[in-house]
Amino acid sequence: MRQLLCLAAAALLSACAQQAPVKLYSGAEQPASQVLVVEMPNTLEVLNINGQPAPEANRMVGNNLRKLELQPGKYRINAYFENGYDVGGGLSHEIVRTRSATFTVDGQAGDVWRLEFDEPSNLKQAQEMEDNFEGYAVNTRTGERVASEPGPRYVSLLGEMFGSGTMVATQDHGIAPIGAAPQASAQMPMAVPSPSQAAAPAQTLPHDASTLATLKQIYLMLSPESREAFLEWAAQ
Repeated sequence: MRQLLCLAAAALLSACAQQAPVKLYSGAEQPASQVLVVEMPNTLEVLNINGQPAPEANRMVGNNLRKLELQPGKYRINAYFENGYDVGGGLSHEIVRTRSATFTVDGQAGDVWRLEFDEPSNLKQAQEMEDNFEGYAVNTRTGERVASEPGPRYVSLLGEMFGSGTMVATQDHGIAPIGAAPQASAQMPMAVPSPSQAAAPAQTLPHDASTLATLKQIYLMLSPESREAFLEWAAQ
């Protein structure tokens, strides 16, 4: 019985570790020989790709390389290092999040590019690269190495929404390569539902002081009309 439990646990862990690639292109699923694959370590988080948010790219877990599938072409991937470290022998925990670096990938169908950087071995080394994070995009087929450029600072998806004022919807959540002809539906702004029509979110924000402070700041940014509409919705 114990042996069966061990085998079941091993199979479950193996299934969690071997995660499927993340599809970031529009349309029907294509074989690996027809797409561009970008591999990245699990300590890299994608800020955006070609200026477009890509939250799907950060939903994988485990210690293996993440694999992103894209249409062949050129991409500018803004990615940042993020990792947690024990402090005081594990009594507390500190998260280090760096400024992003812009990795340039220009790949053909079947190519595999890997985003690489010098992984810090401790908290001090991670803190030292908070403002000067850099790395390389490496073509695993040809050995070509393209140095990254300094990228923008981390901004949450919520910050991007309120910073730009609008969000752009994409068909199938697909990200097109640089220079590709945009699809008509890809440039249509998202319709903003009225408070009474707003759907319940799929995820909830954490209940902590930071979330409350952010919500207060957003409320203070609203016009009197928007505040009235919000309070009317909240009272429902």
